[in-house]
Amino acid sequence: MAEMTSRQYPIIESAADLRAQLEHHNAPAKVIAFDIFGTVLESDADTPGACKRILAGRIVRTLSESFGIGSTIEHVLESLQQIENNPQLRQPDSTVRDHEIAQALAIRLTNGDSARAPSLAARIIEHARAAEAKALFIKPGMAALLEWLQQHNKRIVAISGKPLDPARLHDLFRQNGFTVHFDSLYVFPESGTAGQRQSFFARLLREEGLQPRELLHIADYRQSARHPPAAMGIVAIRLEDTESIRRRHTLRVYRYLAQKNPYWRGRHLLQLIRPGEAQGFHFNYGYEILGPIYAAYILGVIEEVKKDKIRQVFFLAREGELFIKLFELLRPDFFEPEQMPAAHYLYVSRRSTAAAAAYHGLRHEMAITPLFNPKQQGLLSICQAFGLPPEALSAVFRKHDYHTIEHPIADWESDQFHGLLNDPEFQHIVQRCTAENWHLLHRYLQQEHFFSDDKIAIADIGWNGTTQKFLQEAFGQEKNYPHVLGLYFGFIGGRQYRFDPQKNTLRGILCDERHKARPGNIFSRFEEIFEEGARALHPTTIGYRIAEDSGRIVPVFKPQSDHDRQAELSVNAHIAGFHAGVLAFAAEFARVIALTGYSLNDIKPFILTLAERAVAFPAPGESRQLLQLEHAEDFGSAHVMNFHQEKLDTAGALSRPWNLLNTLKTANWKYGAAATSGIPGLNAAIRLYDLVKSK
Repeated sequence: MAEMTSRQYPIIESAADLRAQLEHHNAPAKVIAFDIFGTVLESDADTPGACKRILAGRIVRTLSESFGIGSTIEHVLESLQQIENNPQLRQPDSTVRDHEIAQALAIRLTNGDSARAPSLAARIIEHARAAEAKALFIKPGMAALLEWLQQHNKRIVAISGKPLDPARLHDLFRQNGFTVHFDSLYVFPESGTAGQRQSFFARLLREEGLQPRELLHIADYRQSARHPPAAMGIVAIRLEDTESIRRRHTLRVYRYLAQKNPYWRGRHLLQLIRPGEAQGFHFNYGYEILGPIYAAYILGVIEEVKKDKIRQVFFLAREGELFIKLFELLRPDFFEPEQMPAAHYLYVSRRSTAAAAAYHGLRHEMAITPLFNPKQQGLLSICQAFGLPPEALSAVFRKHDYHTIEHPIADWESDQFHGLLNDPEFQHIVQRCTAENWHLLHRYLQQEHFFSDDKIAIADIGWNGTTQKFLQEAFGQEKNYPHVLGLYFGFIGGRQYRFDPQKNTLRGILCDERHKARPGNIFSRFEEIFEEGARALHPTTIGYRIAEDSGRIVPVFKPQSDHDRQAELSVNAHIAGFHAGVLAFAAEFARVIALTGYSLNDIKPFILTLAERAVAFPAPGESRQLLQLEHAEDFGSAHVMNFHQEKLDTAGALSRPWNLLNTLKTANWKYGAAATSGIPGLNAAIRLYDLVKSK
């Protein structure tokens, strides 16, 4: 790089431009000094006190849950401020200073309890580092630039306006996958007057053994108070990162809107999420659409679990495999270690619990469950759903004039149907055929600690609470059957099951149509995407067996050769893409929720708007991709929802309007089909009609 005087202060707009500047010039600099904050590191905390408020909130939680001491965020912040203002604690070494502040704060918050203060101080240090890690991030391109400089044997030093532990700085880079190591760290004086600046840089030159022109200083444009004085002859570069400036401005706007109107809190939160690297449609859709929606649901689960003091949470297959991963990502930020609820993944399904539920009698309320499927095949569907061999029941069926068991049953309240269900012979055969299922499932649930607490929670996609109903019917009579808190992504309530209120509570987290909340009903307009987006890649559980090697009860899965399983396998790569995007988003969500302190109620209005946009107003390309999915109905039939035929094209839709109307009438996802037509305003018209009709 050509020699420059310190008066020139070239302005660089990005890390890429800075690297280009260093690559294409023969720089005489032996040492490159980075003003670390604002240049290399940036904070998502858009106000100076944001990190301290996060820290104070965590300390209040620790005081309450681990030490039984009541306090408030304001009290902790006031105590912290008073301690930090103590001149005796102005140590140049940040590690020493942080520990002394934590110890002093712990003594004050425990009212001088010397026995408990040390353990609280250790927790305060943990919380402080966690809060810092969630707020700070490495600016795009800077880590790669620093690694490149190291590879070219450049000595790199860091300048910080506040005490900073070099080991913590190194860890921050390491946690983000980089191996950057600063050769030295210099702490700039607090006031930064001209005289102090000159003394600081003179000391830096002396300790590094440099002439002024051998030092290159790079600083953020906002840190002019820390630029070397012009008379010293040090080469200086000012970084004016336009992308960072735009981002900070946008954050301030959304933060202001969030303070004025709670609706914008969800948008403010999403603005704090750092963009994921584009990895194809399914990853991107998981990151941008499904990720925020699923993460909001799990946030709601955590809040309910915490409120009800639940110690065991069971995530039901198959969506629960993804949900438990999200829960484990978010859980540490909401519970003290000793208060952490246990999370279990249960291999249960409607199919695997139905037979056990029928063991005490196949009553009308349960028997009609598979008949809600438009593709139902009458008694055959009932047999398939509840694990009943049709040949064992054929004589009873004929006795009640059912000679073709595949024929759909339209009248569920007919005397004929009730007569069959009330026949003791029918119920005796049902009980005999389902006894083994009941005993195996009972042993499996015992093995998985389902009966170990008085109250537990189950988390599932929903929509009617069928599995919870079947578990109640199968085991609700047992003395150790717990009160089951069903925490559902959405409770649509198309099936109005009767639940024993002494044993069951059901809550729809994002959508509960018992309360007729809008726009929560949007989930019922395309349930399949939320099921497919979360479902595990393994097959449906259809029963249980005893493992010969261990004696444990293990799930029996639907055969891979089955037609509907083959359909699932054909799209599993897409589902894996969704999952990868969701989990990448969730890591960011965990960080940002801690940073903002937002609750589900804070972000839910905007999340529901996002769901509305995804379901009712998809982009044409989006809908075409999603209509390639196949959704298997795994209860009472092997039917596969194939969305391919729902695609439309503009020319065909306009030239054959009756075909358009027929497609929209029968489509599983009307809005997706409409979007592929490319007809302007069609989705808005359908949504308006839908809302008016549903009132």
